[in-house]
Amino acid sequence: MPASDVVPHIKHLIDGGLTAQQVAREAGVDPSAVRWALSGRKKTMLRGTASKILGVPVGVQTTVGFVSSVGAVRRIQALYALGHFNQRIAEASGLSRCFVIDLANEKRASLTIPRDAGVRRAYDELSMTVGTSSKTRLYAEANGWVPPLAWDDDTIDDPFAVPAVDAAPDEDVAENAVARFLMGESVVLDQAARREAVAYLMEWTALTPAEIAVRVESSANVVSRMWERIKKQAREEGRQVPWRRHFEPMTRSQLTRRELEVAA
Repeated sequence: MPASDVVPHIKHLIDGGLTAQQVAREAGVDPSAVRWALSGRKKTMLRGTASKILGVPVGVQTTVGFVSSVGAVRRIQALYALGHFNQRIAEASGLSRCFVIDLANEKRASLTIPRDAGVRRAYDELSMTVGTSSKTRLYAEANGWVPPLAWDDDTIDDPFAVPAVDAAPDEDVAENAVARFLMGESVVLDQAARREAVAYLMEWTALTPAEIAVRVESSANVVSRMWERIKKQAREEGRQVPWRRHFEPMTRSQLTRRELEVAA
C-alpha cells in the first residue's frame, strides 16, 4: 500500500512525544520502515507493516527510550523555588540526589521515560507544599527559577513556553490581599494568595474553572488541578475536605409544597 497513507499517523505520534524509534518499537516493526516512510525514500509499504503502525494509538505512553529533559528540569527547579531540598525530591522521585542536582542545573539534555515519570510523581506530591530549606529557596531565587504556579501544567514541557511571573506585590495592599482581590480591587496576588483565592472561588461560588481562570489570570486546567491538590492536601492533613457549596436558587413557583416545608 502507499507509504504516504501511513505518514500522517506517524507524524501525529511524533507530535504526541514519540520518536521514530519509539513508534517502531510500539508497532513491532523495523525502525527503518518508519524512517523511510517519513523521508519518502520508499513509496510503498507492506500492508502488514502499515497496519501495525496505524494500530499504535495517538497519545500512547511508551515506557522505553528517552525524552527531552525540559519538563523535568522545570519541575525540579520549581520545587527548589518552594524550598524543597534535593534529597527530598530524590526520595519522592526515586532518583539519586546527584541526578536531581544535574537536572536542576540543566546538565542533562534527556532522560529515560521511567526517570521522567519519577520527576512527575515528585512534582505532583510536593508542588503544593512549601519545603523547609531556605538555602534551596535562595539558590532558586538567585538563578531566577520560578515556583509551580508560574507554569501551566499543559505547557510546562513545551520548550517554547515561558513562565507567568508576577510583579512584586505592593506593600500597601499585601495585607488582606485575597479579600481585597475578591472584593474587586486590582491586586497583584503572589503564589500563596492565588491559591487561596482559587480555593475560595471554587468552594463558595458557582463560577466554572474557566471563569475563575480568567479572574486569576491562569487557565482552566491549572485551576482544576489546583483545586484537586487543595482537596488532596486537606485529606492528608486530616482536615475537612472542601467541596463546591454553591446552590442554584429557585423561585417559589418551582418548588412543591413538600419542598417548601423542607426548605423552611
